[in-house]
Amino acid sequence: MFDDLQTYVPPSLGGIVDVIAEARLGDSSKPAWIMPTGTIEIVFFLDGARVEGFYMGDDAASERGSRSTFSLLFGAQTKPQVVIAPKARAVIVMMSPIAAKMLFGIPAFEVHNRTIEPTMIHGDLAMIEDKLNSLPSFSERAGFLESYLLQRLRAQSEIPPFVSFTRHGQHVLREADPFWMTKTLIDQSGYSSVHMNRLAKIWLGTTLNRYEALFRFRDALGRMQAPELNLAEVAAECGYHDQSHFTHSFKEFSGLTPSAYRAASKVGIDTLFFEKLPA
Repeated sequence: MFDDLQTYVPPSLGGIVDVIAEARLGDSSKPAWIMPTGTIEIVFFLDGARVEGFYMGDDAASERGSRSTFSLLFGAQTKPQVVIAPKARAVIVMMSPIAAKMLFGIPAFEVHNRTIEPTMIHGDLAMIEDKLNSLPSFSERAGFLESYLLQRLRAQSEIPPFVSFTRHGQHVLREADPFWMTKTLIDQSGYSSVHMNRLAKIWLGTTLNRYEALFRFRDALGRMQAPELNLAEVAAECGYHDQSHFTHSFKEFSGLTPSAYRAASKVGIDTLFFEKLPA
């Protein structure tokens, strides 16, 4: 799915922008079914792109047609993304969901599991796309994007308290038991669960419980790559109540049962290929 992949981690945007990448997409007539990561992404198609299908889980049927040269913003993914791209080269900015509000002034829940056109966000992404096509190398394109996004970040008069708090949440997820995240964050914030979930929808696009469930799903994806683990063992190691709970939650995020995911042709843990898209 991704060929000639080049990546750059912008040091000045740590905690907001995870990576800037450039890749050739597709070269396949088979639809790619891409697992949700919880990030938001801006995709800039470079000249000559031919994309026959490019959409997120909650896009309307009218929004699922071909794409060519414009940019898209994906919101806080908790559903699969579909790409059908016989020919496309793209620059992709993968960001924390807080970037929707932080950089573009849009509450994350407004773009949750959707693509939106650049005219809907605060920033001239069409101008940026033209600039990216004029630069001769990936390093120059990545440097330009880092400077542009840093300028937008510096325009913020202050860092909202919930942003620094979500960074603490990432620490909880990485260093402690992630499945106690919601209770830990609420206890340490001093906020009520209602207020915390109101903030979470603005900055993360979803509730804390669902955000936590996404991390559990991502943990399961990683463990399922070990062929010696059967699905019952994966469910137990990831903290699901039982096999039924695992199957229901996994399908909610991926659109597939765990066994169908394991059987699918894939590249890495995230990109699956199908002759016909799953229902």
